[in-house]
Amino acid sequence: MTTLKTLYNAYLSEHFWLADSTKDTTGRAFRYLAEAIGNITIERLEYRHFEQYKNFLLRTGRAKTTTNIYLRALAPVLSWAVNLKLLKENPIAGIKQLKITRKPIRIYEDWQFERMLRFAPDNRWRAILLCAKTAGLRRGAVLNLTRDNIRNGFIFVEPKRNTARTWEWEPKDREIRKIPLVPQLEEILQGLDCYYVMLSQRRYEANLRLKNAGILSGWIRRCPDQNFRRSFVAIQRKAFGRQVGDFHSLRKTYITLMCEELPEHFVAKLTGHTNSKTMTYYLASRESYFDIARQVASKGIKNRDAWLAAQSKGDVAAASRLGDTGLEPVTSCV
Repeated sequence: MTTLKTLYNAYLSEHFWLADSTKDTTGRAFRYLAEAIGNITIERLEYRHFEQYKNFLLRTGRAKTTTNIYLRALAPVLSWAVNLKLLKENPIAGIKQLKITRKPIRIYEDWQFERMLRFAPDNRWRAILLCAKTAGLRRGAVLNLTRDNIRNGFIFVEPKRNTARTWEWEPKDREIRKIPLVPQLEEILQGLDCYYVMLSQRRYEANLRLKNAGILSGWIRRCPDQNFRRSFVAIQRKAFGRQVGDFHSLRKTYITLMCEELPEHFVAKLTGHTNSKTMTYYLASRESYFDIARQVASKGIKNRDAWLAAQSKGDVAAASRLGDTGLEPVTSCV
C-alpha cells in the first residue's frame, strides 16, 4: 500500500533533477499534509482531506500565500500518481486557491538606502546592499557570487558545480546573465578578500567543511550566510529604529528604476525574468508619481473654475478658449 510519505519518496527518486528549493517546498507540503490527516494510503485520499489540510495550515499560523504555495506543491505529485494509475483521479483538482489582497509594492527611497549604507557594519554589507540595489540580484545570487563572477566591468550570474572551492548552486531563473557593475560597488569589491566575496572568510570555510563532509544542505547553498536576515534587520533598526522593509525590496527598487529608463524586455533580461509581465509584480509607484497624478487630475477642475470666472465677468474670448464647459481641453486629450 502506498502511503503519503512513500509516494513523495518515489516521486523524489523519479524526479531527482528538481531544484533543491522545489524539493524542500514539496517535502514540507507532504510533511504538513501527514500531520493534518495522518500518513494514510493514497487510495483513501478525498477532496475533504485537502480542505482539512488547507484549514490546518491556516490554523497553525501559515499565511494565505504560504498555504497556496503548499497546495500547489502537492498537485504535480498527485498528477504523477494519476498518470501511473496509482490514483483514479486527482483529489486536489477541485481545491480552490485562497484569494489574497495584494499589498502595495514596497521600494526604498534614495535617502533610506543612503541610511542603510551608513549604518552597515562593514564593507562586506555595503557591497551586499549595493549589489541588490544597483544590480537587482536576489539574495541567493548575491551570496553565491565568487571572485570569478566579477570581470570586465560586469557581474556574471552563473551556475556552480562542486569543486574544491565552490558548492553546487543554480540561479533561480536557470540563466547565465551579466549585469553592469557600478564603480562604487567595484571599488568596495576590490577590498574584499574572501573567494565568495559576499561571505566572511569564517563562514566560507565553515560551509566548505560541511560540503566536504557531504552535509551541506540545499537551504545553506541557497543562503550561505545563515545569519543574513538577522543582520539585515539589525541594519534597519539602527538606521530607522525599526524594520521598514525586506531585502527583496532592493531588487524591486532596481527594477522600478530600470523600467523608467529602459525597455521592459531588456530589464527582464537583466533581472532574469523570462516573461516581462512578471515584472508588473515588482514595479512600484514612486511617491512623486502621486503628486503628478494629483496635478493632472485637478487640471480640469482648475479650468472649470477659470471658465466660470470668465463667464461671470462676461469675458467671452477667455471662456471660449476653455471650451463650452471649461472641461473640454482635458477630456478631449484622453
